[in-house]
Amino acid sequence: MTVDQVIARIRRVLMLEPAAYEEVRDDTNFTLVSIGAAAVAVLLAAIGAWLFGETVLDPAPGLGFVDTVILGTIFTIVLFLIGVAVIYLMLSQVFGEETTPDALVRVVTLTHLPYGLGLFVFIPQIGFAFGLASIAATFYYTVFGIRAAYPNVDNLRAMIAVLLGFAVWAMVIPIISDYPDNNWVTGVFVYSLID
Repeated sequence: MTVDQVIARIRRVLMLEPAAYEEVRDDTNFTLVSIGAAAVAVLLAAIGAWLFGETVLDPAPGLGFVDTVILGTIFTIVLFLIGVAVIYLMLSQVFGEETTPDALVRVVTLTHLPYGLGLFVFIPQIGFAFGLASIAATFYYTVFGIRAAYPNVDNLRAMIAVLLGFAVWAMVIPIISDYPDNNWVTGVFVYSLID
């Protein structure tokens, strides 16, 4: 695929075009692109968290670039992938839906693109709204993406699977950042550092 084709497909996914999710599901060459796109979204949210510490917090609790942007991105990506595994286990093992792990990884990681809205958490007064919007949009896109790529999955099962997948990282990120000098947060989770 050319870069223009990749951008066009990602744009169609962001425009919630159901056929784009089916294409992503079936295109085995798109796996690294999907994971890379999710990594870029997490990196943007991590930059937003770092900028929050530099511009909003007074005094800054030491949100270092390496801790927040580099380590925060790595930990969040790993937790996102664990969340994808939980979604896969729920859909395939608990609910008995037919899906392959690589296809679900492509679909679900691409639906994590709205997490990149976390870049704007550093804007005073409205940053928290951007952070919450990033989580809500990621949830919506993930449920929509699963339903579009796998039409046999009903809404309730998709929502339960996504809720459990999100619970993994939504509960662990604030916990790992709660220890002294562990500022490994991205996006809206930077607000867990405020005392």
